[in-house]
Amino acid sequence: AHHSYAKKRALDAPQPGPSTSDPEYGEHFLAMARCDPREASSSSHVCANFVRNAFFGTPSEALPQEAVAGWLHRHLGNTSDDAVHRLMAALGPHAPQEASDVRALGSASGRPRADPPAFVWGEGPLDPVYKPLFIKLVMEAQRLRAMRKLRRDGFVEHADPELPLIKFWMREGVGRPVVVLHGYGRGIAAPWYRSLKDDLGRRPIIYVDCPWLLVTRVPTGWDITRTPSVRDIASSVRRFLGCRVAVADGVAEVDVIAHSFGTAVASALARELDLVGQASSSSSSAFASRSSSASGSRASDGGASLITFRRCALLDPMCFMPGITKQAQLIRRRPREVALELLEELGEAAASGTGLSLREVLTSCWLMPEPRAVDPMPDQAHAAKARRKWVIWQAYFFSYFVYRDLVYSWVNSRSLQGVDYLDRGHLRAMNRDGRLLTVLAETDMMIPSSLLRQELCSEAPKDSPGGVYWLDMVGHSACQHREDVLRRIISFFDAP
Repeated sequence: AHHSYAKKRALDAPQPGPSTSDPEYGEHFLAMARCDPREASSSSHVCANFVRNAFFGTPSEALPQEAVAGWLHRHLGNTSDDAVHRLMAALGPHAPQEASDVRALGSASGRPRADPPAFVWGEGPLDPVYKPLFIKLVMEAQRLRAMRKLRRDGFVEHADPELPLIKFWMREGVGRPVVVLHGYGRGIAAPWYRSLKDDLGRRPIIYVDCPWLLVTRVPTGWDITRTPSVRDIASSVRRFLGCRVAVADGVAEVDVIAHSFGTAVASALARELDLVGQASSSSSSAFASRSSSASGSRASDGGASLITFRRCALLDPMCFMPGITKQAQLIRRRPREVALELLEELGEAAASGTGLSLREVLTSCWLMPEPRAVDPMPDQAHAAKARRKWVIWQAYFFSYFVYRDLVYSWVNSRSLQGVDYLDRGHLRAMNRDGRLLTVLAETDMMIPSSLLRQELCSEAPKDSPGGVYWLDMVGHSACQHREDVLRRIISFFDAP
């Protein structure tokens, strides 16, 4: 009954207005999507996949130009016709074949045209599905158990006075602090949290806890329409670091670990710290006063401008542009369609063309596929079977537990805005400096992992302690169950 009540409130709530206009975001949108022919990174194939996913599987060649132009205008707000022309040129052989004025948003005949549905920030449908009470009780019990363990291990819970929904679990220690940002799922009860605190030794640890991102959770003490945005979370983390992290020689460095949705927060936080730092450095007198007041003490909120990322580990990153439309597939499409399409991309589709049987779906979804590293590597047939199982499991599991969850449905379809969290070069710059480690899974259905692997590897220094850590065969979230991933992160942070 409570789920129905919360769902009705969400459905009755007015859709949020478009995000605040950001000229920088609009100017670089096509370049970040690999759809700007003026950039060397532009690719007609990548751009065609980007647009196809934006229209939920409809090939760009089958779309009218008016629909593509209209989508770009709705997606970015005030967009010049030059941007539309550049998108069409970047699509190359995959461009819509209908010749028309890109300014026209109707059909040539003047009759209204029913364009295919397209992904636009804040306009997705809300279609949450109730989860059985037993599953909710299990998830809540795991969270309570994790909270007790954190207290027993010396962690102290703090709340943001300006945003009480966000909690911070901090353990004092010696050395550079490590900030941990979890994704959507089990939150602080995630399996890798248990061993992370031991492997980090005596270093200070700050777990950023967003309880509303717990799977199956239904809002009780807050209105779902006021769920904090990515930018809200990043600002809260910045304020907390400004109050709790010691500043030495005018600078405080932190290491960051982020998974899935948490990588969006990490990207927003990196940009916010950079913008605040630029504002601070523009006034030398203000900078000097902050430095003197911070000497031998904790940084104030103003001192947050002196905090920077030293190194950052991104696991299953959702913050890079080429993947935003791929992440949106399960908003409208059935898991069976998405699974078959991904299998074709991997070359693992059934040779007989029979697709997916009910038995295969049930056996693949009954238990999570093996996430751990297999040594020695299996032969080609067993590897193909493992990839196929991972794709099927992700499509159906995420469709039910994530995309059809009440809170995530609201976050993904209403409050999430690309202008808030997509990387505009801050994380890429860290990768070029060897200060970014990115963990990617081969069959990840949320992100174009192969494309990101190619790009990030080409940018990172060859002898860098960071770079890309590639997980064969497995999919999204498998990294949380792998000790080798944790060891790689620790060695990355400990490297000189």
